Amino acid sequence: MNELIADELVIEVGQTKGTVGRRATLLEINPEGLYIIGVEIQLNTIRMAVVSLDGDIIHDTSCRFDVKEAAEAVLDTISFHITEILQQLEQAVRDKILAIGISLPGLVTLPEGKTLMVPQFHWKDVEIKAHLEAQLDYIVYVDNDVRAVLLAENLFGSMSAYKNAVCIYIGSGIGGAVMIEGKMIRGHMNTLGEIGHMTLDPDGTLCECGRFGCLQTFICSTELVKQAQQPIEEIYAAYYRQEDWSLKLINRARNYLSLAVSNTVLMYNPEAILITGPMVQGLPEILDGVDEQANDYVLGPLRDSFVLKKSVLGRDSGVIGASALVLHEFLKTTDDLI
Repeated sequence: MNELIADELVIEVGQTKGTVGRRATLLEINPEGLYIIGVEIQLNTIRMAVVSLDGDIIHDTSCRFDVKEAAEAVLDTISFHITEILQQLEQAVRDKILAIGISLPGLVTLPEGKTLMVPQFHWKDVEIKAHLEAQLDYIVYVDNDVRAVLLAENLFGSMSAYKNAVCIYIGSGIGGAVMIEGKMIRGHMNTLGEIGHMTLDPDGTLCECGRFGCLQTFICSTELVKQAQQPIEEIYAAYYRQEDWSLKLINRARNYLSLAVSNTVLMYNPEAILITGPMVQGLPEILDGVDEQANDYVLGPLRDSFVLKKSVLGRDSGVIGASALVLHEFLKTTDDLI
C-alpha cells in the first residue's frame, strides 16, 4: 500500500470517525495517477481518447477509414494518430500512460489480440496487438466492443450495481456480453455472446457472415439500410413521421429484439440487461415496450426477474470501454481498493 501511495496511484482522503482505537486512513484510487489510451473501431470510424482512471476523457480525436482498406493500413492510421496524441499531451500525462486498449466488433483471441473475423470490415486473422505493439512503445489489449462497453458501464455507469448482467449492443451488427458474479464470461474461444449470428430463419436474408437468417439481419442498422435502400437517418426520420414502411421495419426490429432479450433471460438469468449502441442512441424509441414484450415471451417463473437498463456513458461508452479493457486487467490485483 505504501508503494501504491508513493507511486500516486492511491491517495488518502481522510480517516474513519470514532474515539476508540486508532482511526483507519481512508484511501481511494487517484484518477490522475495513470491514464489509458482507448481506441474504438466501428464501421468507417475510429475514435481515440486519453482516459483517466475514473473514466473521464481528457483528450479526444477521431478519424474515418474505408472498410475496403487493408486491415494493416487501418492499424497504421491508428498508430499515426496515437503518436500525434502523445505529442500533444503534457509530459506529466504522457509519462503516466499505462497501456492502450482497442475495442472492435468481431471475434478476438486472448491474449494474442488477433481478430479471427470482423464481418463488417471483411477482416480475417488480423494480428492487431502484435502490429500496434511493434509500432508503439506500449502494451496493447484487444477485445470485442460489447465486452468493453459492459466493462465500462459496470465500472462507471448504469451497471455498477449488478454482478449478473448482459449487454446487447445494436449498431452495424449485434453483439452480446455476459457477466456472471462480477466476472466476464468468455467461452472456449473468447467468442461467447455472438448473438447477432444466431440463426433465426435459415431461409432468411443473407448476412455479412455468409449465412442466412441471422438475428442481426432483422435488427442492425446496416441491414435496415440495405432493405429500405435509405440512409439510416432517413429511416429514423420516416419513423418519426409515422410512415408505414419505416414503422414496419422498426416494429419488426423491436419484435426480434424482444425475442433476443427473452432468450438471453432464459440462457443466463441476469439481474439486468443493458441495451445500447448507435441504433439505441439514434432511435431511443426502439426500446419502447421491449421489456413488456420480452416478458410475454419468457418462461413464466422468470417474468419480471430482470430489468432493462440504458447506458449512462452514451456515445462515450465505446472509447471508455476500450480503456476499461486495460483498467480491468490493472484492477485484478487491486480489487480490495475499489
